[in-house]
Amino acid sequence: KMASGRDGDREERVVLRGDELERFRQVNLGRLLDEVHMGFDRRALHYLRESGYPMLNAAHTHVLRTMRFEGSTITDMAARAGISKQAMSKLVAAFEDQGFVALAPDPADARSRIVTVTEDGRRLLSLGIQALKRAEADIARVIGGDRLDQLIDLLAAAREAVSPDDEAPASAYRRRRS
Repeated sequence: KMASGRDGDREERVVLRGDELERFRQVNLGRLLDEVHMGFDRRALHYLRESGYPMLNAAHTHVLRTMRFEGSTITDMAARAGISKQAMSKLVAAFEDQGFVALAPDPADARSRIVTVTEDGRRLLSLGIQALKRAEADIARVIGGDRLDQLIDLLAAAREAVSPDDEAPASAYRRRRS
């Protein structure tokens, strides 16, 4: 009925109509992952704002996710975040204005700058980790700690199934808004 896939070299075509199509639109892996991801991010960001960083918004999470204590280029951060270098440059500039990062010339490439985390940035990252742990605990309260551990293990395995061989350019992974 909803099974789809390959039978040898023959591809099976599935046409869904009405309620089946609507259910599939609402309850498919991609949509569920997307909704959980966005909800998780909103919750973690709420906790981070609650911890004294009300100026942060969802776009800033791209910087938080890609900051490295040892330093990183804006190009590398943008690639890891799946956003343009220009967008990451603007976000990093905002973090620099807030005192969370400092920029220094890249000794390996005169056209590049290295983004390093300041003491205030380390504090922010520490609180960010706490916010993520609180958001995870919220999920654990609903599904149970053991099931959360299983979910994390399953998602880590699933991540292996979709990368790196199937890796598309970062721009192909931009988040859809629905």
